[in-house]
Amino acid sequence: MTRRRVTTIAVGAAFVALVGTTISVVPDARPAQAATSQQVEAPDFASEVYGDPWDYSNTEDQNTDEVGTPTSVSAGKLKVALRSGDQVSLVQTVSGSLPYGRDGASKPVNASKYKSLSFSMDQPFTRQIGAVYWWTCREKTSACGGGITFPVTAGSHVYDLALSKSSELQGKKPFSGNIVALRLDPVVLPAGKTGSASIDWVRLHGTGGSRAAYPPGTYGGITVAPRPRPVVDSPNPSQGVDLATRQRGKPWVFTSPDAMQGIGVKYATILGYNNAGVTARNSGQYPGDSQLSLPVSRFAASTYHNLSIEYTYDGSYSLKSTAGGGKMARLIWFDPSSTVPQIGNDILTYSHGNAREIRLDLNAQNDLDEDALNPKLGWAGRTVSALRFDPNEDPGALTWHLRALHLRADPTAVGSTTITFHDAAWVAGTTATVFVAGGGSNTWRPIADDIAVKKGSNSVPFSIAKLPASKYRVKVTITHPGVASAVGMASSTITMRR
Repeated sequence: MTRRRVTTIAVGAAFVALVGTTISVVPDARPAQAATSQQVEAPDFASEVYGDPWDYSNTEDQNTDEVGTPTSVSAGKLKVALRSGDQVSLVQTVSGSLPYGRDGASKPVNASKYKSLSFSMDQPFTRQIGAVYWWTCREKTSACGGGITFPVTAGSHVYDLALSKSSELQGKKPFSGNIVALRLDPVVLPAGKTGSASIDWVRLHGTGGSRAAYPPGTYGGITVAPRPRPVVDSPNPSQGVDLATRQRGKPWVFTSPDAMQGIGVKYATILGYNNAGVTARNSGQYPGDSQLSLPVSRFAASTYHNLSIEYTYDGSYSLKSTAGGGKMARLIWFDPSSTVPQIGNDILTYSHGNAREIRLDLNAQNDLDEDALNPKLGWAGRTVSALRFDPNEDPGALTWHLRALHLRADPTAVGSTTITFHDAAWVAGTTATVFVAGGGSNTWRPIADDIAVKKGSNSVPFSIAKLPASKYRVKVTITHPGVASAVGMASSTITMRR
């Protein structure tokens, strides 16, 4: 099932026109001690959608497997090797894969809200250009793509690019609708010319004052006040009942041979166990098709739909159809109404510091591979009678490490529960209101109003003593003094029973 990834086009020599009306380049304003006025930070995509701004304080801020040039995240900066074809994928998606995490297909950019791209960059070249590309389709074809160019200036500067102006690259698709991929080419260099750039922060933002595109802080006498960043910690999918625990009394946590009892292993050789899980190597007649057959009794797929996988491997990321490529996993299952396997789509797996716990809601999308056999029954609403996990599709002798695999139901509670949340941009005087909506309703009922929010975790009790038993959604609205409110949604519903 391994497929080659879709490649994107690079800026060519023909793209030399500069869009001067869309671009503002200002000296990089460093934080100052004194302030004479205040502005509120503009709505920022990464802060609001990921709950984590692109400030390069953590490795999640840049997937270095999905870039066209060597990059690294360290000391609060994104280090970029400048060379011909350099590119940094801010929002990435890969067609033919199941979107999860920060994939632009599951978390697209609302172009009507986030209209400008600002970043602080230090680089050595002048009389050069940079470029921004965007796409509205996962295939990233020219027809669904657009972009702009901008002049770059040697030294440390803040670049402010209005993406909503005239598009001049690819198919000249305007920056509108849902953007599923966004790429920054910091400096377009001819072949043979190299250098390096350091990016302090990137903001994909809405409107505001003269410094509203900056991260919170004080710049040249202007203080940029932070917007709230509410995060609902509970309820969440990890609190739901685990299928393996329910059916066999223990989860699939593969830190010892005991966890592998009853699991069929094919086209892989088990090498050992430790705290990182089971270590195995692709082997046998079809090493690119390693398989773990998971013993299950029949279960309702719509109930057990929260998939999580803790998985790493040795070596680098690649999707080439050769040894060293095929860095993807796959779920395969059977419905008792058919003898045809339901072949799940590619689950991309990344290397080294880019490896994350994979979390997928199998009810939220079409989970089947494009080449799956008929009948294509899917996951949601079906009964699963057999389940298989294929950890790795590298046709070489790749070594991989699987720590855990969980299929969980949504969390439940009897009578009452506790909702927890925090403000990732907390300031003194912050307040919150907690709402619930039950039974698929869009009517939000406040259960706690004008709460004084402390730094760190906050909790609110939720009881259905005067409410019907139902499946509830949860949201939290947080307000900073003198700043607009922001809303955080729980990552899971919770079923409340009596």
